[in-house]
Amino acid sequence: METGSRSEFQGKPGAAAAGQRYARIQPLVVGSGHEADAGDGEAWLQSMLPWHFQGDPLAEEVVCVLRRESRSMAQPALAVTVLAERGDAACQALLADMHAVPGWVDFALMKQGGAMAQRNFPALVMGLTYGCLPLTFAHPDAAAIFAGTGRMEASITRRLNESAALFFGVMDSDALAPQEPMWAACLQVRLVHAIVRMQALQQGWDVEQRGMPVSQLATAAGPAFFGSHLLEGMRRLGVKASEEEAAGFCMIWRYVTRLMGVPLALLGESQLQQDQFDQQMMRQFFAPDTTAKTIMATLLEGLCSQRPTSRLPRTLQIALFRRMLGEEMADAFALPDDRAGRRSLAWLAPMLSGYSRLGRVPGFSLGTRWAGSRILDTLAEEGLIALAVTGGSR
Repeated sequence: METGSRSEFQGKPGAAAAGQRYARIQPLVVGSGHEADAGDGEAWLQSMLPWHFQGDPLAEEVVCVLRRESRSMAQPALAVTVLAERGDAACQALLADMHAVPGWVDFALMKQGGAMAQRNFPALVMGLTYGCLPLTFAHPDAAAIFAGTGRMEASITRRLNESAALFFGVMDSDALAPQEPMWAACLQVRLVHAIVRMQALQQGWDVEQRGMPVSQLATAAGPAFFGSHLLEGMRRLGVKASEEEAAGFCMIWRYVTRLMGVPLALLGESQLQQDQFDQQMMRQFFAPDTTAKTIMATLLEGLCSQRPTSRLPRTLQIALFRRMLGEEMADAFALPDDRAGRRSLAWLAPMLSGYSRLGRVPGFSLGTRWAGSRILDTLAEEGLIALAVTGGSR
């Protein structure tokens, strides 16, 4: 077994220290206009702390197997499948976990949500870029891992493409069925998370103070960031979604988060349960520190200097961040406020709203969905990060 290759710190000797540290972070309660204090949020966090010391042993074991077998990292899902067929217990266990579809998964409902997103792909792209990507480094621990990889500074385009491969591709919910392409992409990203976690441990990550890097609890923020928050951001750009489409869209992200290794105990059996959990997740995991603000500034500069986003004026991009994140989150990231950008967005939003209405007209809806799905498929195919890039070959 490689040093730091497993989440052996699950026993939580430092749970008290981590709990005290998290209590000091003072996360912002979005929408309330004040900071969180002791009470319900702290009690919830204390009950969740064991999951903050839990990694993903199934994925970590498989990374070790792939390294030991010197397997090509180009197609990890295929490599894992081949090894499982040959009797490797670690690969068999991971595949069994990935193949177990929760009872609450409804592929027909997810198809409706994905079709809505495909029809509204301009708003989806903007929502993911300007509303969701910043949330992935909004907590001090996440920001530290993000900064440690160096990929944001090296190439913002590459970082966005890595995200796009998963975020855009899962809108085709049929491709999320076991052994289908986006299911395989989820397995690949799950292994990438395991490699990042293992490397952070090897580099001296302070588990007692910070919990496990890329912990189960942190990963469980997926539905909050990319489900309800993203949907709300798209609606701010004029997107219209029926109750069924909204439920299906959010279910996609709940299922994707399960495929990422998050246990069912951290996912709602219904959307109502998930909404309640997401509210607490947003309260606890949105707390940008100096590092997060620096990453945000780097993200803005990268978007303004690299194609295709460089075609948008800087002022408009700032306005998009503020619209997609909301004013409180934007202020917490120290984003400037720009009147010129607000004016530009004032004419862009009605255009997107009109496009959304057009997409609901019989006849046009098929065309807009087809165009959106082709564009999203292209974006998804371009950027999935390879395990070797992450460090899987070492």
